[in-house]
Amino acid sequence: MKVNIDKKDLSTITSLVHRAASNKNAVPVLSGLLIEASKDKGLTMTATDMEIGIKSSTMSADIIEEGSVLVNAYYFSDFIKLLPDTNVVMDLNQEKAKLNISYGRSSGYLNTYQNQEYPELPLAKMNQIFCISQKTLKDALKKTAFAAAGSHFRQVFTGILFDIISSTQLKIVASDTHRLACYDCTIENGPEKPLSFIIPVRTVNELLRLLEDSDEPLNIALAENNVIFYKEEFLLLSRLIEGQYPNYEQVIPTSFSTQVQIGSYTLAESLERAKTMPVDDKVKIPHVQLALKDSEAVINSYSEEMGEIQEIIENVQIDGENEFTISFNTYYFYDAVKIFAPECPDINISLSGSLGPAMLKNPEKDNYIYILVPLRTNN
Repeated sequence: MKVNIDKKDLSTITSLVHRAASNKNAVPVLSGLLIEASKDKGLTMTATDMEIGIKSSTMSADIIEEGSVLVNAYYFSDFIKLLPDTNVVMDLNQEKAKLNISYGRSSGYLNTYQNQEYPELPLAKMNQIFCISQKTLKDALKKTAFAAAGSHFRQVFTGILFDIISSTQLKIVASDTHRLACYDCTIENGPEKPLSFIIPVRTVNELLRLLEDSDEPLNIALAENNVIFYKEEFLLLSRLIEGQYPNYEQVIPTSFSTQVQIGSYTLAESLERAKTMPVDDKVKIPHVQLALKDSEAVINSYSEEMGEIQEIIENVQIDGENEFTISFNTYYFYDAVKIFAPECPDINISLSGSLGPAMLKNPEKDNYIYILVPLRTNN
């Protein structure tokens, strides 16, 4: 194998793919990056740790001699990233099992693995199920994935649910049982019957790195217990989380006793200041109290050890029951408000007394809601 390619093009494709490789030493080949050179397909790279796999191609390479090689993904990526902006020549010496890398008058080499042992991505049974705009999917994942649990005895809550309602409607949902984020979006060429699957947060994080702010469609397929996101010259495969996701629709309240419309930036700034109060040992959960009265909202954050912050937000529109106090996890409340702040001047918060779940949404859009369960506090 011998390839001539500009450093920037080589670095771009390498940075896309190498993160799927394993960073553990249990199975050495899984820490590898498979590089394949073909005059028909260009330069292709593949990495997988058997939980996630990424494959990408570029036709920007001059393929002098076809072939393939398996090198350590992280060493290769670190090395390529630091090369000067010049042409790079990769030349495989099969007898010595070394990949020679030349750049200008300088050069280096990396030892190679036996690529005969490298696993193939399970693409043979790939079945496309729908298409979605990259921009839409990116927005949906940004607004939901943060609500998934970091760890939970029910693994489904550590993932993000893709719930295909119809051939044109998809709901993306995440919850850690204390909060829930749900994004309703339009898809193309979806299945005739409802279908759902759960993907890990790690997959979402990789997708968010790769998705573009464009209306270009991204294809989604299933292959046995894997989901595949793909477009021309790029593919990301991930194992699915097994298990039945609970009926999230039952968690979403249908009626409320109070409707609050409050400035999003003002509320976000107040909550950000409230986050500076430390958590007392006996309380353990950072929380703020939201007190409503007439046309004002009072945000209160208290620490027995450090002090207290009280902020009064004026010109709040309150309809219905307008005099009560409710407590929320400070970080969970802030996580949602900072999402709404850049896109709408006001947030609509629907409440049902001090103990009922709250619903946050953009008053001008119905496709995204955030449900937050209040805290029971003594003060």
